[in-house]
Amino acid sequence: MSLDIAEIKHVAALSKLGLSASELKHYGKQLSAVLSYIDQLTTVDTSGVDAKNRLGKNYNVWRADEAVAWEDDGRQIALEQAMEMKDEQIKVPRVLE
Repeated sequence: MSLDIAEIKHVAALSKLGLSASELKHYGKQLSAVLSYIDQLTTVDTSGVDAKNRLGKNYNVWRADEAVAWEDDGRQIALEQAMEMKDEQIKVPRVLE
């Protein structure tokens, strides 16, 4: 699958990558090669495969969602590891703009 320069620029913009013209060409070739490799999956005959087939056991791998109290110094350790603090709270980047 070959991508044109507009599609490569679009993917770069979605990824928030500022790429030069040479980087667009270089990464465009790599991305096209990856998509061509993935496109090979369409040649696999899956007509006899049940959609519900699993390779492993079918069980819930999630742990129970339970509140756990902080250890004595756990809160302080978490605050010390925060990237940025403001008014004794952890400051995080905005999600919505």
